[in-house]
Amino acid sequence: MRHLLTKKKTPWCLLMALCLALAAGCASTGPPVPPSGFLENYKALKPDPEVKGLYWWAKQGVDWKEYSKLLIDPVQVRVDKSKSKRRLKPGEAKMLAQKLRQAVVKALKGYYPVVNKPGPGVLRLRAALVHIKPVEPAMNVMSSAILMIPLDVGEAAVESQFMDSMSSQVLAEVVAVDEGSHAEVSKVWSRWDQVEDAFQDWAQMLKESLREDK
Repeated sequence: MRHLLTKKKTPWCLLMALCLALAAGCASTGPPVPPSGFLENYKALKPDPEVKGLYWWAKQGVDWKEYSKLLIDPVQVRVDKSKSKRRLKPGEAKMLAQKLRQAVVKALKGYYPVVNKPGPGVLRLRAALVHIKPVEPAMNVMSSAILMIPLDVGEAAVESQFMDSMSSQVLAEVVAVDEGSHAEVSKVWSRWDQVEDAFQDWAQMLKESLREDK
């Protein structure tokens, strides 16, 4: 089964995620964000050869065609405030976690059944927002006035886990990270536009992968 973030064939199904600077050390092949403790197989995560910022692991021997429905848990927030690059306003992280889940549910509507309880053939998706950095519009106003280019971009990262909804056996895990683009001129004047755009993009890729693997 294809993983849920790319368009290449892989033996499993993965999910979404979001924006963050890709600054992994030369000797490291793991994600450039500290593990939050949400996943079980961090050491097994490998970088995807086609998608920058995507790291995944999948259990061998899973027949993904057995799964025809998706149960999506509420997205958790596991942002380490002590390591955050920019202070968040009260309620912002929770709001973004809700928007991430909403983006996935909306993208799958009419294409792949989303259910509200475990059952045979139901794949369970758990996800946690582990890093978010908003754009600072005032900084971009200043840099644009002086350097003629906005310098500040949004960042985020998501950890995701796919499980058999009946047995709770972990079948696949993914860490997705990315960073907003300075070229997205229309998106650098709002605090969260780049992050929310990433939610939409990855939700669409998830839909495409699930549809092709049915």
